[in-house]
Amino acid sequence: MKLDKEIIGKKIRQKRVEKGLSQEQLSEKIDISPRHMCTIENGNSFPSIETFIKISEILDIDINEFFNLTPQKNDTLRNDIYNLIQTSSKHELYIIKDIIAAIQKNRKLI
Repeated sequence: MKLDKEIIGKKIRQKRVEKGLSQEQLSEKIDISPRHMCTIENGNSFPSIETFIKISEILDIDINEFFNLTPQKNDTLRNDIYNLIQTSSKHELYIIKDIIAAIQKNRKLI
């Protein structure tokens, strides 16, 4: 399994924003520097396991969400779609779900 720092960072940023926290507030709660928090969110570094657990607890994220990051190898289109979904908001996910359901329903009618 390949862990992608950029996807993990985007997911952390998305959840932090949804919780209404600034980078500074989150970094203070998990006892790291704001600069380190920025490098994590920008996908330039992985958090330590201790920091990762603290982030998950503060942002109320199931840590398992971070480890289902890579669909099948050599499937570029699915990987691209999966990466976009990973950083989508809950509202966007409902829209995506409705679009896919409509496409599949119409495909059955043809």
